[in-house]
Amino acid sequence: MTTTTLRTQPVAAAPSRGIARPTLAARATAGADRTPPVVVTAASPAASPEPDRGRVLAFVAPLTLFVHGILVWVLGLGSASDSVAGGAGALAGGDTASGTVSLAVGATLDGADVERLAPAVSGLTLVVAAAAFCWLVAALGTRLQHLRVGVPATALAAFGVGATAAVWAGQATGLLGTTLPAALVVGGPALVGLGVATVLVALTLEGRLPAGSAALAGVGALAVALPWGLLPLGALLLLIALAPLTRPARDAA
Repeated sequence: MTTTTLRTQPVAAAPSRGIARPTLAARATAGADRTPPVVVTAASPAASPEPDRGRVLAFVAPLTLFVHGILVWVLGLGSASDSVAGGAGALAGGDTASGTVSLAVGATLDGADVERLAPAVSGLTLVVAAAAFCWLVAALGTRLQHLRVGVPATALAAFGVGATAAVWAGQATGLLGTTLPAALVVGGPALVGLGVATVLVALTLEGRLPAGSAALAGVGALAVALPWGLLPLGALLLLIALAPLTRPARDAA
């Protein structure tokens, strides 16, 4: 009897799909865990600093006062009989020029026209000048770091502007008489001047305004207040005294 021996042939093992799947899953997981690209956005431009209005107002405020002084002088109201404090006597309707007044443009006004128009015109320019100085006080008050007097000085000047405007409006509309007490007429501009003086002294004490400029401003204020018709000269002195404030705040001193 013949015996047949069966030999087992080696069978090559097929690659297991179970082994390949984790590999593919690992690759997929590796792809998902990749760090996303960083998107670089352009940085927003830095906010520009607010403009320093004090630099402009230090020039505009004395200039408006100078214009008021020229109008008072041209209209014949800058005589010694006028009230003090910045030509505020123009609002009082006091002695006006008689006869004719020749303006720079060549026009001629008789005494009645001057008496009617002078208080209204000069009073309006006085209100504008007072408002400009009040705004200047508010702008300069923001420069103070140690002596925080900007807010009360601005409130004082604003009250003075309101009083000046009320007197002018009352006379322009006829609600107030042509002749008013000097204290009522001078009170508004005096309060504005007190607010300006407060801020200028504080700036000088902090070293932000030269002492010489503060002294010159005092001389200009005195020339404005004196009843000698020196209002334009006082305004020019104030313009020169406030010139250091027209430079940037760091260079004002």
